[in-house]
Amino acid sequence: MVLRPIWANLKHHRAGFGRFSYYMFMFAASVPFVISFNTFVLELAWISGPSMYPFLNAEKDQTTREDIVLNFKYNAQYALQRGMIVTFWNPFRPEAMTVKRIVGLPGDVITTRNPHVPKVVVPPNHVWVEGDGGERDSLDSNDYGPIATGLIIGKVTHLLWPLHRAGRVRWWEYADKIRNQK
Repeated sequence: MVLRPIWANLKHHRAGFGRFSYYMFMFAASVPFVISFNTFVLELAWISGPSMYPFLNAEKDQTTREDIVLNFKYNAQYALQRGMIVTFWNPFRPEAMTVKRIVGLPGDVITTRNPHVPKVVVPPNHVWVEGDGGERDSLDSNDYGPIATGLIIGKVTHLLWPLHRAGRVRWWEYADKIRNQK
C-alpha cells in the first residue's frame, strides 16, 4: 500500500511532527476516500416538496423541514423493480435531482393521466416513474415520458429524518398498490 511507508515514517517522527499536523495529514488522506464513497456508493439526500407525499414529507403541511434519506448509488440502474423509490436527474432540469416511485418497467403498457396520450408502452432501458402525491403535486413521467435508466442516480433505501419515522424503506409493500399494474 502506498501510504504504509508514509504512515510508518509519521509514527516514527510523530513527536517532532506535531499533533495538529498529524491529524491534518490524516484528514487530508481520508478526503479522496470520502468523496469517492459519496459519489459512487451512497449519499444522504434531502427531499423537499409534495410529490412523494404521504410516503416522504408526510408532515409537509406542519413543518418546513425536509426528509433525509439514504440514497444507495452502487449499481442503481440494475435490478429495478416496480414500487422502488429512485432518485434520478430530472429530464427538464438536468442539474436537479428528483425522487419518484417506479410504476412501469420496460414492456409495460401504462395508462397515463389526462390530457396525455391514453396508453404508452415503456421502451427498453427505460422506466415509468410517478410521484405518490397525485397528478396535481407531481411532475413525473406523465409530463416527460419514460426516463432512461441511465438517468437513475440511486435507490432510496432508508429514511433517516424525521427520527420518529426513521427506518428501512419498505417499497415492496407498495408494489401491489400501483395504479398501472398489469
